[in-house]
Amino acid sequence: MAQRRRRIRCPSCQSLHTVRYGSFSLMRKRQKGKREKRKRWYCNDCQRAFTPYQSPSEYMSLRAYRAVDLYFDSRASYRDVARRLGFHRNTAYRLISERCKNCKTPFEVTVELKPRWSGYLIVDGDAIDVGRGRKMLLLGVDSHSQDILHALLVNSEDGHNWTRFFLDLRDMLGYTPPGIVSDGFPAIIQGIQAIYPHCPRQLCVRHFEKDLTHLLRYRFTQKPGHWRQNKRLLGAVHRMLYAHSITKAQRQLESISVDSGFQQAGFSRIIKHIKRNFPYLVTHHLHPGMPRTNNIVEGVISRLDERIDPADGYGSHQTCWATLKMLIMWYRFKKFTDCRKKNRKNNGKNPLQLAGIDTAGINWIRFSQRIKNQQ
Repeated sequence: MAQRRRRIRCPSCQSLHTVRYGSFSLMRKRQKGKREKRKRWYCNDCQRAFTPYQSPSEYMSLRAYRAVDLYFDSRASYRDVARRLGFHRNTAYRLISERCKNCKTPFEVTVELKPRWSGYLIVDGDAIDVGRGRKMLLLGVDSHSQDILHALLVNSEDGHNWTRFFLDLRDMLGYTPPGIVSDGFPAIIQGIQAIYPHCPRQLCVRHFEKDLTHLLRYRFTQKPGHWRQNKRLLGAVHRMLYAHSITKAQRQLESISVDSGFQQAGFSRIIKHIKRNFPYLVTHHLHPGMPRTNNIVEGVISRLDERIDPADGYGSHQTCWATLKMLIMWYRFKKFTDCRKKNRKNNGKNPLQLAGIDTAGINWIRFSQRIKNQQ
């Protein structure tokens, strides 16, 4: 199918019967001595040549959008953005920071677009250097679309803040997850029990195995002559965690409980710990499609950290949250390119598209700006 040629409306007679009419070079020099070229158009109706007018405010607005796109999508620094666009680095910082401060929050985007999440809720936190201390970014991600449901920047990752996080999901978004996947952090469990007490909960088996390995190696007092039992116990727990059915997992737990070698090595308290958490380690067997790990939310955090880590910290809470708002907006509109195996079908789609939103005609930078200050 032939592509339609672009037309520019004539400013004199408002006709679209126009053709390109060459270009001319502006006298104003740009970066490294390069001159900016402006295209000319000719109207066949009134037989006049004209140059499409671009107001200074429109010019700077387009420059600002280009600067934001370079900073977040290409991971360029302020100096690099300024060098590419031909203005001072302070101007690049001002243009980007103004758009970040005026960016919509993840909650506002959700209310406006109304995505339909069909997967399980996976939660985790990420530490960010702010000023002379650290803040915590609390994230909730849908397991099917990998879209960010909610984000909260708080002073500490305690039970109060996680309760507030789940309370926002329930009361402000009206969201009730079919199940929640998290690591074994006590504050997260406290928040889940306070807001979603009857919701199925899955502990991340990878974190559980990692914490058990650390316990045996560095915090457990080993009895003399039984050091070989450590490796046997870790192997048995691994087979239990990654069993293909709940029946096989229960059989593996029974074999661990009655093993005389483990009893002689003094693993009684550790085995009780495994039994106490066993119902939350096999929840995914009872709910098809529920992940057994929180790898999805950690993958999302890794993508955000690719932009957060080079910043080497933020000066204030407001600056950090403004940047995170725009970064989350960029992520929700960024198409997947490296999905493999069963998720290969997601390549070429962004998280919002997987959540049922048509984003084909939406410019993510223009959409991110609140209407009252939108240019």
